[in-house]
Amino acid sequence: MNRICDLFCIQFPIVQAGMIWNSGWRLAAASSNSGILGLIGAGSMYPEVLREHIQKCKSATNRPFGVNIPLLYPDIDKLIDVIVEEGVKIVFTSAGNPATWTTQLKSHGIVVIHVVSSAKFALKAQIAGVDAVVAEGFEAGWGITGREETTSMTLIPMVCSAVSIPVIAAGGIATGRSMLGCPSFRSRWCSNWQ
Repeated sequence: MNRICDLFCIQFPIVQAGMIWNSGWRLAAASSNSGILGLIGAGSMYPEVLREHIQKCKSATNRPFGVNIPLLYPDIDKLIDVIVEEGVKIVFTSAGNPATWTTQLKSHGIVVIHVVSSAKFALKAQIAGVDAVVAEGFEAGWGITGREETTSMTLIPMVCSAVSIPVIAAGGIATGRSMLGCPSFRSRWCSNWQ
């Protein structure tokens, strides 16, 4: 086990991305059923659509899953109400200030992870009280990856050095070999993978 498996109560330290239109309840449930963390991408969902996806995901898996919400969503408060009412225990936030919602989410026993594109933002997320961060490099698939355009293999070690909370790597990582390509990533996490 490692810190990510412990944090999410999952078998393997892998998180399925919350890819807006592509990650509804079917993908999230299938991912969770395989032993990783599945995520419902709520960025394009109206509150009642999100509620339906959460309820269907709960019916399709008895394993942990989460919801990914961009904080710039116009009705973010309504999405958060649905998440709390439905008892979701893991929320990934992105595209906004994590200090705005982290305290409220955590007051309901929700584990909060924030997506960052720099060590500076990772430190701000840690100060805001998140449980972990996702270091998303420039190679990430949907293009909201920060102004600096930092590649994953550069960003990951910088974020790992800046914070003490768990770091999840994202962006352009497709194989175990690419994970092992980053010495900081390898020394911090791979020794714990058993």
